[in-house]
Amino acid sequence: MSFLDLLQTVGGRLGILEAPSKATGGEAVKVATRTVTLDELKSEIRSEAVRTLADLPAELSVPYEKIFEAAGVTAPAHGWNVARLEALLRAEPYKSQERALAQRTLLSLLNSERVHPEDLVKEAMAQDQALDAFEVFVRRKVEDHMAMAEHQIAELDAKIQALQTERARLAERIPLDQDKLREWRRRKRAYERDLAAAIGYLTDRPVITTDELAE
Repeated sequence: MSFLDLLQTVGGRLGILEAPSKATGGEAVKVATRTVTLDELKSEIRSEAVRTLADLPAELSVPYEKIFEAAGVTAPAHGWNVARLEALLRAEPYKSQERALAQRTLLSLLNSERVHPEDLVKEAMAQDQALDAFEVFVRRKVEDHMAMAEHQIAELDAKIQALQTERARLAERIPLDQDKLREWRRRKRAYERDLAAAIGYLTDRPVITTDELAE
């Protein structure tokens, strides 16, 4: 299931977290949530450009950045993007903080720099759309290659089976031919002995070959 499919299962709406409101007195800091629609976050990607990229010979080695570029996914103009967000969360103090605290700290930072969280969510969703589209094209391509390979394997298997059958037939023929030749030579030598014996009455020396040949 793609990210878009997942959102559609919850009614096409998503809660976007915003900067927490300042605590007053002993009240706990609260993170506000603003609901946006799927249409507000969905991006149109360049599917044909993604397809062209997927048709490359080394399609599985194509960097994600190339896929995003082909799809027309652009980072927000304010300079904040998903890559920067991920790098920030991998660094201190965020990576050592409990999730709720890291979330509040992050939202406060974005608010101070006038960055709308939905900009980053929209970019992330666009990247997900691009990767999903690329996967569809690549999967179809690979499945076509696999089907072609399986067809060729079946043809080769048939040829191998035919060759094995022919080989077996030839292997069976060898001893039969040997037996036939042996029997013919036996009868030849017997005839030659009879021939030599008869002609021996007419000559003073053997003129018929009667040597016993090796088997």
